[in-house]
Amino acid sequence: MKILITGGDGFCGWPTSLHLSSKGHDIHIIDNLSRRAIATALNYESLTNIYSIHERIEKWYELTGRSISFSNINVAENYAALQSEIASFNPECIVHLAAQRSAPYSMMSVDSGNYTLSNNVLTTNNVLKAITEHNRAIKFVHLGSIGVYGYEDRDFEIAEGKTHFSGCDKNNRPYSLKAQIPFNPTSIYHLSKSQITSLLNFYTRNYGLNITDLYQGIVWGTQTSETNIAPELSNRFDYDEIYGTVLNRFVVQAQSGLPITVYGRGEQTRAFIHIQDTVRCIETAVNSGATHSGDVDVMHQIAETRTVKSVADHVAKLVHGSIKHVVNPRDEEEEHRYILENTKFKQLGLSQLNTLGDNLLDEIQNVVDKNLHRIDQTCIDPKVQWGKVSQKPDNECAVKRVGKTPAKSAARPALQAAAMG
Repeated sequence: MKILITGGDGFCGWPTSLHLSSKGHDIHIIDNLSRRAIATALNYESLTNIYSIHERIEKWYELTGRSISFSNINVAENYAALQSEIASFNPECIVHLAAQRSAPYSMMSVDSGNYTLSNNVLTTNNVLKAITEHNRAIKFVHLGSIGVYGYEDRDFEIAEGKTHFSGCDKNNRPYSLKAQIPFNPTSIYHLSKSQITSLLNFYTRNYGLNITDLYQGIVWGTQTSETNIAPELSNRFDYDEIYGTVLNRFVVQAQSGLPITVYGRGEQTRAFIHIQDTVRCIETAVNSGATHSGDVDVMHQIAETRTVKSVADHVAKLVHGSIKHVVNPRDEEEEHRYILENTKFKQLGLSQLNTLGDNLLDEIQNVVDKNLHRIDQTCIDPKVQWGKVSQKPDNECAVKRVGKTPAKSAARPALQAAAMG
């Protein structure tokens, strides 16, 4: 199958490109390398060394004989170039991963928020519009976020896609309708993903496009079986306050001799998935065929839900670290019920996904151990505040010791810039 991947140089995009290429698909990447530019501007670099996109592609061809083509295009701003690329490559499927994906980054300033909104919404609209003008049979797979639902307390299971609601109006007349659970995004990033949902519904209804929307949880881990083949193929490992996911941050802190910082009480529930399962889920969605339902096919791309505190406890016991509760920089309920339907991937035959209890956590430790000298300890603590800042938790600054804490590693003031494409 000919598959065009927007954002194919990114954290999820690069391993997805390699995985689908390894399965025999013909891959073309479109990316403007903005994630690399943001890392350089913030001076928050990946813990792993990232080679240029050209070096990555050349090494993949050298090792596998599989070609991946690449075009540097700003999908949000250059519709004509995007349209030309789609017409030239003539894909059967477009996997749309081009997005500014960090919630903290989207809340840093009005400029970063505006960039997140405009980039994420316009890239999606431009790709969808190009599909309608070139070939409406192209399958469109979008990587969304489970965070669009927000984190309020819900004591019921959140359905994948639309579900039936019924009630009575003010005149006591009964009604029923089919709709998704209302969204409650807590960041500009998640707001952009909520807006994209309306875009996807619009193009499905008005143009009959075949669209799958993957609501993904927090991704943990770094490498996949393909990115592990050679250093040139390595994926990103972000641990900073802006792009670092919670598990990566916890392991870096513990391995560096720093306390694991938990925001608030840590009873917030989150959904998680390993990066290896991310690429497997995307592959499954690509191969799943048309839904013929007239609706966007929403899938919850998650393996499990856990509280942040349980993740911290898991890392602390494994790495012999300590836990410190700090003021939560985000406006969210400290404790809530968060039950997500997760049946569609199982129905498609993808039922065995990795959990935090698996040995894949060793991989994160190994990455950190090999790169302790590259860790910048000053980029971990949260500086971006949004919403109403919570009051100090009762146990703020209390350190829970679990085993012996390793000696603190030497850290340089800032990481050197990674190779740019």
